[in-house]
Amino acid sequence: MVRAIGDVAARPEHTGPIVLMVVGAGRGPLVSRALQASRRLDADVHVYALEKNPSALVELQRKNAELWLGAVTLVHADMRWWQPSERADILVSELLGSFGDNELSPECLDGALDHLAAANCVCIPRRYTAYAAPVSSAVLFRRAREYGSSHGLETPYVVNMHAAHVLADAQPLWSFCHDGSAAAQRVTWASNAHNQRASSAMFSASCASMVHGLAAFFDAELYPGVVLSICPDTHTAEMHSWFPMYFPIKRPLTVAAGSGISVHVWRRTGGTKTWYEWSVDAGGDSSGIHNINGHEYWIG
Repeated sequence: MVRAIGDVAARPEHTGPIVLMVVGAGRGPLVSRALQASRRLDADVHVYALEKNPSALVELQRKNAELWLGAVTLVHADMRWWQPSERADILVSELLGSFGDNELSPECLDGALDHLAAANCVCIPRRYTAYAAPVSSAVLFRRAREYGSSHGLETPYVVNMHAAHVLADAQPLWSFCHDGSAAAQRVTWASNAHNQRASSAMFSASCASMVHGLAAFFDAELYPGVVLSICPDTHTAEMHSWFPMYFPIKRPLTVAAGSGISVHVWRRTGGTKTWYEWSVDAGGDSSGIHNINGHEYWIG
């Protein structure tokens, strides 16, 4: 945020205070960081904290009284619909999930950018990418199956993958970008179809094994040159904020060392819900498509 505030302040066309909005502020850790960044630069920054959860708002009110000394404008509202009296030069959100977009960051930021952001608004994060790889884990498969043979094996889980072997390097599936262009163009989406995604990837098994599903990860570019990642090969050091996701398959597939594993993942939307579908092909066999039409798992 220090770099973002400095860059906005240096714009020749910028006058007056910098408006920084933390949307989905939760208990306020990013609000504290915004205030620290503004003090570090001795910049004139008007900080807003938007939160729709009444319980979280109570904590924000306590911090604003005791820690922030009234320096923050608190707003109890949904970021998608609130109409501010001034628009944000910097929009900061904490909506990333273990698969990047699995906590509806794209859907929430669509509305926030349309209603809250000024032209050329800086959005933090500005990009995030979902990754997947085939995984072998009898433990995770068994635990998912214990939730029910159908529902349990057609639902993704956030897990600590100690008892698992990722069979190949994770590959990117899709990305979402929030670079302020939607705010500049005042884009209003008639539906959520633009947030649907589909991707296929081919992997080579590192060893003979059983495929029990997919391990899923993400990385994000918060600001140009500032990246965080939970992917195994690029994991940000000492960061424990997110565990990977596990997408199980109903029937494990046997693979030989060096054989191909084909993975297909879809992000679908319909009505008021968003969901994932996935399938794995390996060893001449197929898992079939899981969670068709979001019949077992959805977000919304």
